[in-house]
Amino acid sequence: MNTENTLEVPIEGMDCAECARHVQGALASLPGVVKVDVYLASEKAVLELERPGIDMGAIRRAVSEAGYAVPESRESETDWQPEAGLITRVRRLTAVLFVSVLLIVIIGEYLGFFDLLMEVVPFWVGLLLVLGAGFPIFRKVVRSVRHRQVTAHTLMTLGVLAALIAGQWVTALLVVFFMRIGDYVESYTAEQTRRALRELARLAPQTARVIRGKEEVEIPVSAIRVGDVIVVRPGEKIAVDGDVISGHATVDQATITGEAMPIEVGPGATVYAATIASTGSIRVQARYVGSDTTFGRILKLVEEAEANKGEVQRFADKFTAYYLPIVAGIALLTFIIRRDPMATVAVLVVACSCSIALATPIAMLASIGSAAKKGLMIKGGKYIELLDKVDVLLIDKTGTLTLGRPQISEIIPLNGLDEDDLLMLAASAEKYSEHPLAE
Repeated sequence: MNTENTLEVPIEGMDCAECARHVQGALASLPGVVKVDVYLASEKAVLELERPGIDMGAIRRAVSEAGYAVPESRESETDWQPEAGLITRVRRLTAVLFVSVLLIVIIGEYLGFFDLLMEVVPFWVGLLLVLGAGFPIFRKVVRSVRHRQVTAHTLMTLGVLAALIAGQWVTALLVVFFMRIGDYVESYTAEQTRRALRELARLAPQTARVIRGKEEVEIPVSAIRVGDVIVVRPGEKIAVDGDVISGHATVDQATITGEAMPIEVGPGATVYAATIASTGSIRVQARYVGSDTTFGRILKLVEEAEANKGEVQRFADKFTAYYLPIVAGIALLTFIIRRDPMATVAVLVVACSCSIALATPIAMLASIGSAAKKGLMIKGGKYIELLDKVDVLLIDKTGTLTLGRPQISEIIPLNGLDEDDLLMLAASAEKYSEHPLAE
């Protein structure tokens, strides 16, 4: 792909696989756009254009009409700070609420509590509860209808509407509740994947010292250009892929190579972005910067892994496109024949394709994100599906099959020394050493 004809556009407001499909459809309809890939995890769209240059105003309008937004500027990925405690508390609270309501549903149905509730609570109060609880979902459905789109929530919403027409507002409220729980789980899974990508991005430094004239100037990594000379001091991360032009250092390249033991580098050696100069100072002339570095390309592969869909995911996309209208037709036929709104509700709710339309891409997304947290770079769902056909597995030895750090296996004293004296001398020798074996 010609990079001059490629445009990356950040997208806000996407929280499900269907959102990504809606954005893709909106952008693909623009003149001059050859191909569109939308990535839910990294919240962006990549457009392949017929020629360089496109009206950003048209892109913003298309995304806005689809119900989403293009931000003026995007917060740096590494400015994000994890809120693990808050997420954990919300997760536990939701689980408690889910179990509580599930028990209430089972017990309430068994004891006839819902019938009593409908007798005591006026219908208009129940209607307000349904509208209030389901407003975020109903708003999306209305927006989809306006754009002639049928989503997985469309059938459920029709089921809610049919239940209300039948006067069964409690049933409608329960359906809305489970729809909201499903939305939350989906949003949470997508956000966890984004967190994994952000944590991965934070391995790279945000600033670097660059030689400008006769001075060292600290600048953002985004301002570094090919050919700039970078100064790297002990303990600092290297910001570019480049060649060492002066100095010597011990560099930890585990981020890129997986090798646990640092290597010695000097003039003429190649170093990589996101690796660490454990000891020593070096000057590096930038050969690749930003997304062109080895680390940048790895990050891009993980971010865009969604594009490599597996067979199951492609089947789910095609199946949903035909399934939803067919089910809507069956529900209408049921109502015409039975004249029973509750039978119609049952068809719409039971036959809803949420598990197919949403669960498949979200499961793939969660798997890729979980693997990224553990340092495994999976390039797409289709590669996960191929794992069951694997008969040969190549495994890196150092740090995978072994501990990744030197260990003393045996002590053999010589020249009349005993083991304690030898250990004391060795400890004294390495006390102030910066050699990797002394760490």
